[in-house]
Amino acid sequence: MNRTIRVTGALAGTALVAGVLVASGPSASADNVSVPPVRTIKGATNTELNQPLGMYVRGGHIHISNFGGGSVSVFAANANGDVPPLRHIAGAASGLSSPRHVAADSAGFTWVANSTATAANRVLAFGPAADGNVAPDSKFDPGFVPFGIAIDKNNKVNVSDNVSTIKVFPLSATGTPAAERTITSTRLTNARGLAVDSVNRLWVANGGGDSVVAFSPGATGNATPARVIKGPKTQIQFATDVATDSSGRVYVADHQAHDIKVFAANANGDVAPIKTLGGPAAALTLPAGVSIASNGTIVVSDYDGNDVSSFASLFRKAAKVPGKPRAVKVAGKRGAKTRKVSWRAPANNGGAKITGYRLVVKKGGKTLLRKNFGPSKRSYKIKRAKLRNGKNTVYIKAKNSKGFGKNAKKSFRVRK
Repeated sequence: MNRTIRVTGALAGTALVAGVLVASGPSASADNVSVPPVRTIKGATNTELNQPLGMYVRGGHIHISNFGGGSVSVFAANANGDVPPLRHIAGAASGLSSPRHVAADSAGFTWVANSTATAANRVLAFGPAADGNVAPDSKFDPGFVPFGIAIDKNNKVNVSDNVSTIKVFPLSATGTPAAERTITSTRLTNARGLAVDSVNRLWVANGGGDSVVAFSPGATGNATPARVIKGPKTQIQFATDVATDSSGRVYVADHQAHDIKVFAANANGDVAPIKTLGGPAAALTLPAGVSIASNGTIVVSDYDGNDVSSFASLFRKAAKVPGKPRAVKVAGKRGAKTRKVSWRAPANNGGAKITGYRLVVKKGGKTLLRKNFGPSKRSYKIKRAKLRNGKNTVYIKAKNSKGFGKNAKKSFRVRK
């Protein structure tokens, strides 16, 4: 479906995405966030990126569909700069042709919504090790040229048609299967990117409808959405993709507004976003795909920028006390004049930097020694005179802005 939007003024512009001509313009928000990405995969030499459209993050990997390159690339989640992908699937055997969105299942398979005239190659699945000019492990025809694709928590393949239909298939689908369910809601117009939240609701980026909608698990037919985020306050201009985080917040890639809008977990109706990621520092030229990593990192594919950027979470988790120090050791023989206690920093700092440590030595219930150290200290020598004959125990705990965490302890013998 072709759709033309005309915008006048100094900030007006147009861009072509998957055969859809859309205008570009600014959006306003009560809480705009303009920050640079922490990492950007970009470069003409090694990345193989060519109009990256769909993108999905799972299991420490970023799966990307290259609409202009007729390929799929898989990068490590921490990839940065002009680096080659871990795997790059392309070539005649792959059947890839202007792929739109991608998804990944729990087994590591990459699923592709392929915008090809060859019906048999419209939904493709490639194994976790697929690389180069290889055939898909499975494929099927959903009965239309697909746009969005998502794997839900019941291991079902959800596919949108870029108009008003979503079909649901089993992972085992091949050939020309009948859909297990079909959603043909009148609230769908230009159904594009798909996402599944923690309670298995299916979210749909409704490009032409300037909205995102969510359907309850098992929805079928002309289902009434469980949620509809739409209206002037939302500032959504053209929703091309949608994602959710572990707290239920909803992220909308708006390629007309050059930004990512974030809505509260309970957002419904004509409501304003709680955050908007965009502006000069973010440098999003035409955001087409968005996905949220398990640690809250926001990953965005930029169709015009030929890059994939990762942004730090916009939401700080409340700090907690740190975990226990690790690898506590007491060196030296029982009769040694000094005993060296050493430790490593906690694996979990509680979400705030470690500001110090406290070391306590006891024999039974009696405290023999208490020392406080700065955050860089990792060892301390104890003179034998401070210890008692027999079994002594050293306790060490870490501190951050929330206070001390739990003790790690190590018992050792002393002979006087």
